[in-house]
Amino acid sequence: MTAAELVEPELTIVDDSDDLWELLCVGAVIDGRYQILRSLGHGGMSTVFVARDERLGRDVAFKVLEPNLAHSREVVKRFVNEARTLARLDSPHVVRVLDTGTTPELHDLPLPYMVLELLHGEDLRAYGERPRVPSVTQAVGYMLQACEGLAAAHAAGVIHRDLKPENLFIERQLDGRELVKLLDFGIARSPVSLNGLTQSGATIGSPRYMSPEQLSDASAADVRSDIWSLGVVLYELLAGVPPFRAQSTLELCSQILMRKPVRLDRARSDVPRGLAQVVHRCLELEPERRYANVGELARALAPFTGDGGLDTAQRIERELHASHTGLGSAPQAETGEARAPIERAAIRESHASYLRSVRRRRLFARGLFAVSMGGMCALLTQAFAPEFFEHPAGTLSRASEAMLRAGSELTTNAERAWDR
Repeated sequence: MTAAELVEPELTIVDDSDDLWELLCVGAVIDGRYQILRSLGHGGMSTVFVARDERLGRDVAFKVLEPNLAHSREVVKRFVNEARTLARLDSPHVVRVLDTGTTPELHDLPLPYMVLELLHGEDLRAYGERPRVPSVTQAVGYMLQACEGLAAAHAAGVIHRDLKPENLFIERQLDGRELVKLLDFGIARSPVSLNGLTQSGATIGSPRYMSPEQLSDASAADVRSDIWSLGVVLYELLAGVPPFRAQSTLELCSQILMRKPVRLDRARSDVPRGLAQVVHRCLELEPERRYANVGELARALAPFTGDGGLDTAQRIERELHASHTGLGSAPQAETGEARAPIERAAIRESHASYLRSVRRRRLFARGLFAVSMGGMCALLTQAFAPEFFEHPAGTLSRASEAMLRAGSELTTNAERAWDR
């Protein structure tokens, strides 16, 4: 890794013919201060360059909105709110924003940009793709650092909503230490973004790392959704594979909503059972059964890391206690305290509605499965052993009839529950 490498999710090389090169060609100087040195790449919303801050004499990451998105008022607001959110977070475990501004007009539109610290190292995705898997102590240590960065966000009322290996960066310090930093707050939910940017019922984020309630409605995500995502990341870091795997997004979402992952201590034999229990508590379907905040999670993880784990957990708890939002409570709206109880009640009702829908789908699926199995038994019996149907005590006949009756009852009950 060179000293100029910064990870951006799903990076690809910027094509020389891209519109941005008309404005941000190598050597161009923006706002009389930032000289473009080279392209790092681009994600879905933005392009990242290495630039030289001529005023301070240092290299920085220069992140600018894609020109084809500049017409979207909502996307521009998200980009600006990301910079504002980062500016509010003072933690060594969160990437720092240094400056913001707009470029000269391109196709009659100025493009917003933000200047970030340039990080040295690699993200957890690149780290996890190495042939050698990290030790249990090392992996838990990374998650404790992530918890510390997340505590700073939650204490400020910010929900990340897009935690994944690509957004957890391991920066190599000059003294050899490794520092985990949270990246990409582009879809974070914060007091400065509670003005309708996330519509009720919308789904945003990376499905493989999204909690069940976030899959259902991104506006309902709270700190426990971030805890779910950390659980998925830690599971994948230790086991080498994610807890939920599928060939399609639809199948993946179905697994998250309907199945429990393979026990972590079975997927990797040297994982202590207690640590596996911590990870699987993060992955509980009902948010109420997960850790209530990252302080609780950090204290549960502390025994499985080296020296300093308990000190880190205590720092996290102190930061959460000192915050106005409390220990991981849902962020309050910018309009004042009066809106907070209403918002929390709406989130609770959204969670309850979501869980009711999950139970209905499970009941309906079980009914259909029982009907299918009963019908299959009946057909196989009729085809290969018709004498069982002629004998009133036929075992397969009785079994298939019982399964058909049970399946019909389950399906009927599910349909009634659905109507309610």
